[in-house]
Amino acid sequence: MEYIKTALNKALEIREIISIHYFEYAKDFAYSGEFHDFWELVYADKEELVITAGAHELILTAGQLYLHRPMEFHNLRCNGEKAANSFIISFSSPCQQLLSIAGKAIRCPQKCKKFLAMIINETKTAFSTPLGEPHTAQLIRREEQPFGAEQMIQIHLEEFLIRLIRERGEEQADTEAFDDEINSKLAEICKYLEQNVENKITFNDLCHHFSMSESSLKKMFREGIGSGAMDYYNRCKIDRAKQMIRENDKNFTEIADRLGYNSVQYFSRHFKQSTGMTPTQYAASIENMY
Repeated sequence: MEYIKTALNKALEIREIISIHYFEYAKDFAYSGEFHDFWELVYADKEELVITAGAHELILTAGQLYLHRPMEFHNLRCNGEKAANSFIISFSSPCQQLLSIAGKAIRCPQKCKKFLAMIINETKTAFSTPLGEPHTAQLIRREEQPFGAEQMIQIHLEEFLIRLIRERGEEQADTEAFDDEINSKLAEICKYLEQNVENKITFNDLCHHFSMSESSLKKMFREGIGSGAMDYYNRCKIDRAKQMIRENDKNFTEIADRLGYNSVQYFSRHFKQSTGMTPTQYAASIENMY
C-alpha cells in the first residue's frame, strides 16, 4: 500500500509574541495610550477597566476581553473607585479571521479561561521578564527552560483564539453540552468563593452548600482549575487583600480582620507565602510601579 501524506492546514498561526503582562493596578491608574502594528488582547481579570479603542471608549467588566486591531489607538484606565487586574498579551498573526472577534467587548467563556492561566504559567518558566513590568521592550529568555515552553505559549494562545472565533461564529455541538454544564457549575462555585472571601468557609461547607461529594468537588477543581478548592479560596483572599491595599482605604489590621484572619501577623505570613512580599513591600511596589 502506498501511503499519502496529508499536510495539515493551519487556519490561525501566531508568528511572534511581543509582550505578556499581568497587571495589578491602583484604583486611579491611567495609561496615556499608544498604537502599533500588531494585535493586543486585553482581559479584565478583576473589577472593571475603562478602555479606549480608536475614537470609542467602553467599559470591560471582569471576565470580558477586547482584541485591538493592529494600528488601532488604545489606552486603559481604572474607574477611580476599584483597583483592577488585567492580562494583556500582544502578538503578530496574519490571520484575518481575528477581525471577527476584534473591536468588541467579549465575555470570555469559562472553558477558555484556563488557557489564559496556562499562558501565564508557561511564560513564567520561559522568560525572566516580570509580568508586572510595564516598560517591556523585549521578553528575556531564561537560560534554562522546560522543554517546549515557548511553543506551549504559542499553542495555548492559538487554541484560545480559535475557540473564541468558533464561539462567536458557530453553534456549539450537542456533545459539548455536558462539558458546558460542568464549566457552568465550576464558574458558579468560583464566584461563590470570590464573593465570600470575607467569611470563613471550609471544604465541608462548600460540599454541603453545592450538594456535592468531596471526591466530585476535588476532581472538578483539579481538572478545571488545576488546584484544590481551598487553595483557590485562599488565593481569592490574597487577591482581595491586594485590591484593598491598592485602594488604600484600610490599614493592614483592618484588612486582616475583614478577611477573617486571626491576627495581622498571620495575615502577613500568609500574604508573603503567596506573593513573595510582605503587605508593606507590596504597597511600596505599587507606589513605585508607574
